Formats: sequence, structure tokens, C-alpha cells
Amino acid sequence: MSDKISPTDDGEPALPENSVPAVNTPKSRLAGLLKMARVRPRRSAIFVGIGLMLVVAGYALFFRHPDEEDVAVKHEPTVSERFQLQLDELLKSQEAVARLDALTINDEMLSKLCAIERLTTIQVDTESVSMETIKKLASMPLLEQLHLRGAEITDEMVAELAKSKTIWLLNLPNTKLTPEGIERLAEMPVLRQLRLGIIDGDNRHGRSVSKIARLRAIHLIGVGVTDEGLRSIAHMPNLESLYLDDAAVTDTGWLWLFQENPQLHVHVNQLHHDRDPNKH
Repeated sequence: MSDKISPTDDGEPALPENSVPAVNTPKSRLAGLLKMARVRPRRSAIFVGIGLMLVVAGYALFFRHPDEEDVAVKHEPTVSERFQLQLDELLKSQEAVARLDALTINDEMLSKLCAIERLTTIQVDTESVSMETIKKLASMPLLEQLHLRGAEITDEMVAELAKSKTIWLLNLPNTKLTPEGIERLAEMPVLRQLRLGIIDGDNRHGRSVSKIARLRAIHLIGVGVTDEGLRSIAHMPNLESLYLDDAAVTDTGWLWLFQENPQLHVHVNQLHHDRDPNKH
């Protein structure tokens, strides 16, 4: 075997394998102690560093400010904020149609829409409508289609809407109109399409609708029209489309209608009747 000396991992020269260990003198013990003193500070620094990292991580996990989670949650806009965003967009775009289908607005918001004179269509869900706002709607110079869903419409409100000279489509699915209130709609000079939902309606309401002779399309919801009421409506001179939801018409009444008015477009509860010759 060679007696060549090679360094150890610590940089110290290693003894040949066949060499005799040196005598353990005070000088050699001192050298060993100095070597250990050099290694221990490095290891202590590493352990201290790891300990500090664990402390910081633990603090961040368990002692963070409670509002930090709230800051991360996305702010959900209120109804007023959503309306204002849509209103700003409407004013900026110069659009003439205001359809706020996914938003239930209050009277104040609807009043702001009335101030946009270029609007030709307003379609909204409303939680309340005042008489003052109804008057504004009736006086809008270009308004042609009005859909007011949600808020309960009364005879007095309809009397104001009847003053409109421009509305040709009126959709009021939640009303407490009397037969006399419905007849006021005959005063509207260009009304052609009418959709009415009436609480506790009956044939009297149907006969009042039939007096609005210029109507071409009628959709009645919750009006308990019987065979008698159907006949009065079917005789209207300009009627082209008839939708009845929750009516009290019998099969005999429907058969009469399809035989006497085969050209009439009819839906019963949003569908064609089985006897309708025009069903598809």
C-alpha cells in the first residue's frame, strides 16, 4: 500500500493506513479543541436561523390581523350601485332602450330613467311606483314600449298612463284594475299590444278589454275568462294574437274559437292548445 497522504473532508491531512497513530500530546488535544470550536458556531447559526423561520411562519398563520380575510373577499355591489353602473352605461352609450331585467329598482331609480327623454323602451322590475313617476312615464315624448313588472298598478295610475300619445305596447302583469279602469286604456291613440295580469279578474274584465278595438295582440294573465268572455274578445276587429293564462274556457269554447277564427294566433298557458289547427 502507498504511504501517500491525502486530505480528509475537513481539510486536515489523513494518516496513511499503515501508519502508527500519533501520541496524544497536549499540543494535539489543543488542536482538536480548536477544530471543534470552529465547527460548532456554524451549526448553531443554522439551528438559530431555522428556529426564527418557524417562529415567523407561526406568527403569520395564527396571529394575522382578522381583517385580512375580509380584504381578500370581493365586494358585492348593492342594488343602488348596480343601478348606477347601468344608468351610467346607458347615458354613455346613447341607447334608446332601457332593460333592467336582473334588477328590482325602486321609485327613485325609475324616476331617473324618466329623465332620459330619448328612451323608446323601458322594461323594469319595480318594488314601488309613485303617481308622480307614472305621470313622468306618460309624458315621455318618445316612449313606445313600457313594461312595469312587480309594482301594483291601480285604476288611478292607468288613467294617467292613458294620456300617453306614444305608447303602443303596454305590459302591466301585476294590477288590481277594475273593468272601468281597463276601459280607460281605450283613450290611448296608438295602443296595439296589451299584456295585463289582473288579480281576481273575470268576464267583466274581458269585456272591457274587448272594447279597446284597435288592439292587435292581447295577453291576459289570471283573468278567469269563460266561454262567454272568449267570444267577446274573439270578435274584436283587429285582433291577430291572443294569449290566455289561467282562463276558465272549456274545450267547447276553444273548439268554437278555432273553427270561427282559424287565422288567430292562440296560446293557452304559453302553449298551443291540442285542438289548435295552427300548433307547431
